[in-house]
Amino acid sequence: MKKKAEIRKKMKLALKTFDSSDKQRQTQAIMTQFLASDLYQQAETIAAFMPMSFEFDMTGLLADTTKRLVIPKTLPQRQMIFTDYDENALFLTPFGVRESKSDIAVTPDLIIVPGLAWTADGYRIGYGGGYYDRYLADFTGQTVSFVYDFQMLPTIERNKFDIPVRHIFKV
Repeated sequence: MKKKAEIRKKMKLALKTFDSSDKQRQTQAIMTQFLASDLYQQAETIAAFMPMSFEFDMTGLLADTTKRLVIPKTLPQRQMIFTDYDENALFLTPFGVRESKSDIAVTPDLIIVPGLAWTADGYRIGYGGGYYDRYLADFTGQTVSFVYDFQMLPTIERNKFDIPVRHIFKV
């Protein structure tokens, strides 16, 4: 079994070199599935993430005005909250991620969990900070991930803190 660091490096490269037309096709197919799902239809407050250029393109979802959209904000001790998404009130963190200037925490009922690789049972390899696993440890709502075909792996190394996502949307 490959180590998480090795998989992170491999998946970042694969995402950065992903054929743009294939990426667009898979993104559209995954978003269509998600928007038609009961999970999306029943959610009132959805936590999305602000993608880096190589990550899953959330542009369409962030433009949705029918739902309350919140985004992650990192705090000290690798903690995280979600705050209302306002494209005019964002700043760039030292990690190169856009976050909200707000400090008002909002609890979503559906979280879109980012990552680099997943197994069929929802375990994932994220970026290594543990922010989502810490938040998800006490979260009782629904969790989903959007996964390109090459990001699915048969197994990954796990630890006791890893929290699986409940639903995977993929092509």
